Amino acid sequence: MQALAKEAQISVGLIYSYFGGKEDVVVAVVADLAEQIRREVDTRIAAAGDDPVDRLAAGFGGYCVAMDAHRNAGLLTYRQSAELGAAARERLKQAERETFAPLTAVVREAADAGLLADGVSPEMLVFDLTVLAQVWALKHWHFAEGYGVERFVADQVATLVRPALTPTSQKGTRP
Repeated sequence: MQALAKEAQISVGLIYSYFGGKEDVVVAVVADLAEQIRREVDTRIAAAGDDPVDRLAAGFGGYCVAMDAHRNAGLLTYRQSAELGAAARERLKQAERETFAPLTAVVREAADAGLLADGVSPEMLVFDLTVLAQVWALKHWHFAEGYGVERFVADQVATLVRPALTPTSQKGTRP
């Protein structure tokens, strides 16, 4: 809390007037991150049109862009979640489940339209896409300088989304 107060250039007492302690701060940061992700994903899905595959690629792109814009919040989530109590961890899990909802909806839409290849689990596809988006925040440094989030999205769509589609549905995989 001391480091947070110093960084924000406020008193520790002021922080405690808004938050009960460290857990409350972490949960608030994660809740805000989840809202940012949800907003970006929803916006991109809505702009992608009616094709479920385009909507899926756009939603994944939105998740990655939100994680890129809020890398520190993503890092904080991973770094601090193990230290939280059970109730706080459950709130983090719930916030994360809510960020999965828009992608889950478009993957189910694609599955219902017969666009997923045989054997592809919609739940696993959503899980993999969200983990990849989160990993971008943690491991973006792995890639060469100039390799940005939009290229990461395009490469992941080519690597993960296209193979998950039926051959006739692979045309609409633009992030």
